Amino acid sequence: MVRWLVAIAVGALVARASCRQPKPDRVTIATFNIEHFPKDARQVEGAFDEIAASRASIVAAQEITDPAVFLAAARRRLAPSWDFVHDHRRIENHHHVGALFDRRVWRFVSSEVHDDTRLGRLDLPVLEVRLAPVDGGDLVRVLVVHLRSQTAGRPARARQHEVLAKLAAAARGSGERVVVLGDFNATEDGDRGDLAELARAAGLVWATRSLPCTAFWRRDDGCPRSRLDHVLTSEPPTRAIATGGCATDGCDRQDRCPRFAEQISDHCPVVVEF
Repeated sequence: MVRWLVAIAVGALVARASCRQPKPDRVTIATFNIEHFPKDARQVEGAFDEIAASRASIVAAQEITDPAVFLAAARRRLAPSWDFVHDHRRIENHHHVGALFDRRVWRFVSSEVHDDTRLGRLDLPVLEVRLAPVDGGDLVRVLVVHLRSQTAGRPARARQHEVLAKLAAAARGSGERVVVLGDFNATEDGDRGDLAELARAAGLVWATRSLPCTAFWRRDDGCPRSRLDHVLTSEPPTRAIATGGCATDGCDRQDRCPRFAEQISDHCPVVVEF
């Protein structure tokens, strides 16, 4: 009798669970341009304090000059399970773009370097990384970008956006979850127009459109803020924030840049959940 009653109870619980709608998996992802990493030990520790605080399981990184030091710091400060995929070196001591991810959460599937955004000697490629959830679910296709900087680079960025639009549309057509993120160096109104068109053409959501700032602009006459770093996702975000100095010191122009910009980076981490 007892066994029969237990069987009925278990069956009822299973039936009730099967009627529930599964909750969609959430992805917390960050992008962080860490200025000329590693500049010194203080920067390394500060940058990984920020990464740990973001609670992101995927971090798109830019301006990494020594990937081995970056990965070693990730495994020391976060966990031994973290891994780092990056583009190949073209110039000694030049920057890399890459994707840092936690293998407890994600299984590496593939990566590809798209060189068509390399319009000049110092330009960087788009790194595409495909990751599968360890516990099952839809693959995530991550495209990490770092476009040409400064106002003078606007014509080149427009051409890089054309390349990126094709890559993003192809990624979206795969049926996988897609996130395009990094340092877009969106210094001009035309850059924001290109971001809006990229989102429209690829069927993506410009998750960081409303952020008031993501970076500091060091100048002799003060420290205005910029919106250089962005994230586009295949699904609407539940959260999109700039952390670090952008959160603690605000987005209003000040007479000088905050300590964060001097000690860690002139860019803030940007964290999106979708």
